[in-house]
Amino acid sequence: MKYHKGLAGALKERHEVRALKLGLKGTTFPRELFDFPYLMELHLEGQCRSWPDEVLPWPQLRTLSIKLPSLKGSITTVLRLPKLENLKVIDTPLGTFILPLGNVPSPLKSLTLKNCGLTELPEEISLLMHLLELNLSGNGLMELPVGFTDLRDLKRLNLDHNHFKQFPDLIKKMPALSHLSIDRNPFPEEEKERIQREFHVWVE
Repeated sequence: MKYHKGLAGALKERHEVRALKLGLKGTTFPRELFDFPYLMELHLEGQCRSWPDEVLPWPQLRTLSIKLPSLKGSITTVLRLPKLENLKVIDTPLGTFILPLGNVPSPLKSLTLKNCGLTELPEEISLLMHLLELNLSGNGLMELPVGFTDLRDLKRLNLDHNHFKQFPDLIKKMPALSHLSIDRNPFPEEEKERIQREFHVWVE
């Protein structure tokens, strides 16, 4: 798949563009991105401070990567994209992760929310029932919501560099989980020993 890396050039063949990889120079979201109805991949970096709060016009988008360290507000509209399977948000201050109510969420299979300042997850994360991989490293999480166990297809989970002091025991109720990383959390030594003894997970 051909990656277009310049917005001006891509606009000249907007109906043929399937993948965009852009560095955003301004602080406002470029509305020209709405002119690519057949996008399947979109990778954005830069100093953009806002995200559109209306329905996003990318019905074919399957992969979205965001790295916007100056962002203020929510990216909730992303989770309404009907075919989005891979969402990666890195070094982007979200504060909270909210799923849109009254909508069927995107059929995500892989979700990364890394270094996003999250201190909690909503119970509604259970609606992302197709998830196979979840990376929540580099946040401020101390616990997981009860609904987390509804992610029955989840195979890989990364909880490194959070604020867990006690191992989230509900993880053992997730039958498909085959890979867990939970290093660099402030576990007391006795909790580390319990984790290794009861869950056979080595933590650093």
